[in-house]
Amino acid sequence: MRRAWKVCLAGVVLVVLAIQPALAQKVYEFKISVDTVMNHPRNQGLLIFMDMIKKRSNGRLAPKLYHSAQLYKDTHVPKALSLGTLEMGVPGIWQLESYDPNASITSLPMFFGQPAEVTEKLVDGEMGKAVAESLGKKIRVKVLGRWYELGYIHMHFIKKKVAKLEDFKGLKIRYFGSSVNAERIKAFGASPIMISWADVPMAMVQGTVDGLITSFKSAEGAKLNEAGMKYSVKYRESMLHYLPMVSLKFWSTLPEDLQKIMVDSWNEQVDQQREMARKMQAEAELILEKKGVEIFRPSDELLAKWRKHIMPAQEPFVKKIGMNTELVNIAKKMLGM
Repeated sequence: MRRAWKVCLAGVVLVVLAIQPALAQKVYEFKISVDTVMNHPRNQGLLIFMDMIKKRSNGRLAPKLYHSAQLYKDTHVPKALSLGTLEMGVPGIWQLESYDPNASITSLPMFFGQPAEVTEKLVDGEMGKAVAESLGKKIRVKVLGRWYELGYIHMHFIKKKVAKLEDFKGLKIRYFGSSVNAERIKAFGASPIMISWADVPMAMVQGTVDGLITSFKSAEGAKLNEAGMKYSVKYRESMLHYLPMVSLKFWSTLPEDLQKIMVDSWNEQVDQQREMARKMQAEAELILEKKGVEIFRPSDELLAKWRKHIMPAQEPFVKKIGMNTELVNIAKKMLGM
């Protein structure tokens, strides 16, 4: 009987040893959904991230990128992540305000005209971590770390050159998502009109709008100069960011070592992605200028004056949408206000 038990035990040990390598090599396939095209700085950064985690996990992490809204438009990504029907997405902050108004904090008037390094310091610090933690709880996602960068949005015009505050008055300006964008436009004395990106060129041609807010890269990529865009004001209205989100349903299935690889790899390549985004924006700015778009570049002193002009709109709006006033005050203090 004792011999039989020994044989049985040995068999169990052999089975365990046989299946351990298979368990260790389990492959975790997952989908990443974005609605931008492959040459976009977000997508280019994701390719670097994907390559890193594949190599560092020895193939145990197997991401697949679905670009150009092959799976979801970015507006639908947060819900898909929350439900667990999508494993990973990198939505823009302007698509997250309805889940948590604090997501729009960097779009508030106090950030208008601020240098890139100022905003970067805040989103990489305690303010950014607090916003990410809040979003994580409300959408049921794991925010991997630091935020991707798209770049500054500026205001662009069809017929009228704008160089002073009075010039904004009465203009009809197209904006995208986020009610903060609409409030900033109102603070300048213009009228906000929300129009989907696909309909912008026609709206410009038909005179539905006098201008729009968007980045240089987006304007150049859509060839808005051919739709009548003649003037731009490079006034750093707000810096747009993307947040890396992983569904908790998927995240909870990953072993701790793979979770660490995901987090570490993400944070290591963010600087490279931001550099690519800034280079693309700068190149697009020069291309538009060469194609005849006249770009007004206000001084920091003038931008500070314009920021002071729109600041009274901030406090009422913060209360209106229910932003965390303590978080807003922390940001104001860090900005020296």
